[in-house]
Amino acid sequence: MKVIEIIKLVKKNLVILLFTPLVLATLVAYMTRKPTYTYSSETTLYTGIASGSSVEMDKTLSFFATNTAFDNLINVIKSRETQQEVAIRLLAQHLMLPQYDARYISKESYIKLQKTTPNYVKSLVVNRHINNESKQDKSHPAAKQKTNLSPPNKNSLNQTHTVKVKETLFSISQQYGLSVDEITKMNQLEGNNLEVGQELIVGKQFAENTAPSSSDTTETENDTVTSFSFSDLNSSDLPITIPASVNREDFEQTVLNLEAYMGSSDTNYVYKLLYFSHPHYSIKAISSVNVQRISSSDLVKLKFDSDEPGICQQTLALLTEVCIKNYKAIKENRSDAVVRYFEFQLKQASGRLKVGEDKLLRFNEDNNIINYYEQSKAVAVVKEDLDVNYNNKRIKLAGTKAAINRIEEKLGIQKQIQLKSSSILEKRNQLSEVNTQIADAEIIGFGKALDEKELVKLKQTSERLKEEIRNSVNDLYTYGNSTNGLPINSLLTDWISNVIDYEDTKAGIEVLGDRIREFQKQYAIYAPAGANLKRIEREISVSEQEFLEILHGLNLAKLKMQDAELSSSIKAVDPPFFPLSPNPTKTKILIIVAGLVGFLLVLTTILAMEYFDDTLKNPEKASKKLKLQTIGIFPKIFLKTGSINFTFVTNRLLEMTMQKIDMLTVNKTDMDEPRTLLFMSSLSSEGKSVTAGNIAWKLKKQGKKILYLNFSRESLRQTETSQIGYPANSKSVSAPENIRSGGRFQFIGRMLGYGDNRINPASPFLQKPDIYLDSLEHYIYQVDHNYFAAGNYKDLLEKYTTTYRDKPDYVLIELPPFLYYSYPINIVATADLAIIVCRANRVWTGSDQGVLDILKNIISHKPVVLLNGVELQVVESVLGDLPRKRSKLRRITKSIVRMQFGSKHNV
Repeated sequence: MKVIEIIKLVKKNLVILLFTPLVLATLVAYMTRKPTYTYSSETTLYTGIASGSSVEMDKTLSFFATNTAFDNLINVIKSRETQQEVAIRLLAQHLMLPQYDARYISKESYIKLQKTTPNYVKSLVVNRHINNESKQDKSHPAAKQKTNLSPPNKNSLNQTHTVKVKETLFSISQQYGLSVDEITKMNQLEGNNLEVGQELIVGKQFAENTAPSSSDTTETENDTVTSFSFSDLNSSDLPITIPASVNREDFEQTVLNLEAYMGSSDTNYVYKLLYFSHPHYSIKAISSVNVQRISSSDLVKLKFDSDEPGICQQTLALLTEVCIKNYKAIKENRSDAVVRYFEFQLKQASGRLKVGEDKLLRFNEDNNIINYYEQSKAVAVVKEDLDVNYNNKRIKLAGTKAAINRIEEKLGIQKQIQLKSSSILEKRNQLSEVNTQIADAEIIGFGKALDEKELVKLKQTSERLKEEIRNSVNDLYTYGNSTNGLPINSLLTDWISNVIDYEDTKAGIEVLGDRIREFQKQYAIYAPAGANLKRIEREISVSEQEFLEILHGLNLAKLKMQDAELSSSIKAVDPPFFPLSPNPTKTKILIIVAGLVGFLLVLTTILAMEYFDDTLKNPEKASKKLKLQTIGIFPKIFLKTGSINFTFVTNRLLEMTMQKIDMLTVNKTDMDEPRTLLFMSSLSSEGKSVTAGNIAWKLKKQGKKILYLNFSRESLRQTETSQIGYPANSKSVSAPENIRSGGRFQFIGRMLGYGDNRINPASPFLQKPDIYLDSLEHYIYQVDHNYFAAGNYKDLLEKYTTTYRDKPDYVLIELPPFLYYSYPINIVATADLAIIVCRANRVWTGSDQGVLDILKNIISHKPVVLLNGVELQVVESVLGDLPRKRSKLRRITKSIVRMQFGSKHNV
């Protein structure tokens, strides 16, 4: 569809296109005449997730990890638990107000809340710091319910006590400038168990006890390092969410009471308040908070809308407080669990390492081991030396003994007699004992202790005994030679020397033998001790490695925990503000949107109807549907045509149709016979008589001899009633083609801006053929049995008249609708041109196409289509710009739309 066609379509439906948006905009304006004003407040949280500080020096930033962390934070803010706690805290805040405060709630909402809240819910509010005893109506059923809630279970007691402990610790830390961890540690040192509710150390005495003295500076510093936590340094500066008239401890207890009551059932007042559609306390209302990350920064913006400025600000402040608390708890609890696991494993590994070290200590004590490897090496060296000395002495002893035996053999019997002397033997034995003691003292480094004086005495005794023996022997031997003739003195000297060496060697061998046996015992101890010591050292090494690895993991876990504490320290850099002016209403936008939606809806409907319009409508669609050539169009004859020169347009269309008829019949074989034109249609009231009559009139005006044959409707009715089954008084199916003067909804159509669709019956183009054709040019033939046997136009006229012209130029024959009535096959087969007349506003169906296909098999030439009753828009597509008076603005606009700015210039 072209742009100019869309503009014409819009112009045609302009009134309804403007009327519908106007009606919708008016309805929206009426329905939003009393708007509900809303207030908005914002807060900005600094998270430090992306670019914040970290205790992990080698920590690298990850885009996906950062996005995941922000998603976790946003999901914590949007979680049901967070929103539920915010709703309960907001309800507790308003219930604890002694009177309305515009900073927290409006007067109307406060009065409504006090009226709608049951007394048993109000009794859950704790005001111990205002009234010492709260009066309750125990006869009321709500009081019984409160009584049932009063003995809380163990979990509720623990929760209540935990809140009290936290509040007390917080107040003490604020008062004395101490950290919460220091207060907790001091109470544990004093034996106070914070979990079972014993009294805390408070007041000046606690401050004095906790204040470090000058002598304990080093210890205090160590304790400070040990108990260091980033949570103590980065405490978030949250907005004040508790009114000045409300005590913090009472507020927390009230919140716990409301939570316990809400969780008791799903039908109580608080539960319904939270999970229904209350505008302030419902989870649905609080979940409307808008949470988004600001670009790629560390900031998260929270925006909330409410119908009251105080509730808007306080809801956002409470949401900030609760989400920071929950996010911190999730981050720190997860890291703390890992630290506790490593601490437990470290304790187990330390115990195993200590057991192994104690085992090694006992083993060394039992085996007198100072350094096993050095001691075993020294023992091996000494044993090797002992073995060498022992073998050398054995060799020497054997040689000395052999030498003594040889000398004794040479000395003979006299020597044997003299040696047997008791004196010599006695001294010999004494010398042996003394030499043994001397060797024992010199060779053995431990054993029987002898000082140097005794050793000198023994050596002197040995020398003395040797000298005495030598003298005695000399005295015994009176002869100077041996039995072999050898000098006796020389033999005796050798014998004495060998005897002395023999005894020395023999004594040394005995001592070395004892020492070697002692080393054998030491070896028996050291041999298995090495294997056992190796096993013990291996166990200690494994335990030590395990201990070091777990210690390393513990250090990393603590580092992670500190990093988690640091990263979970969220701060409200832009606290929620109190909105003073309401948000602009969307009434104007809604009105504009309603108008646009109405306009677009109607325009879309019109375009869709135009697109899906299945009527023949224009020559292109008619040719495509009927698969035939279109020879011309005939416009609708309206009563009012405006400024259009309608007579000129209609005449021009008829002339164009006649030109195409001449072109299609110019090759007629028998030029002596007239050109036969058949006007046919599949249905009645298609405009055959009007179009055929106007063409006959134009041909007559051009000087052509014409003969227009039209069928008798009365004869057609009689033919119908003569059929089997038709009643005698049946009306004709083929009603005459009446010219309507207007439709039923003509007035409504004109009110909607559509043109006057009434037909002009006085138009010269809609007159009956009898008016502009004489009696010799227009005949009405009968539809009877002769009609179906006719071979040409003459057969249709022979029975009724003999006064017709012999040779007309054109014979125009109008046949009944071929979908409902039969037709003379010979006339149809011999016709020069068959013109199928169709209304432009009708739909071409399959039944029409079926009978047309049969008709095409009979006709010698391919039939053509004449489209009747077309719109002026279609006429303009055939003739171009219709002749009418146009304003200058309209001509310029049309040129702009067509992009034809210089088409009117003369060449």
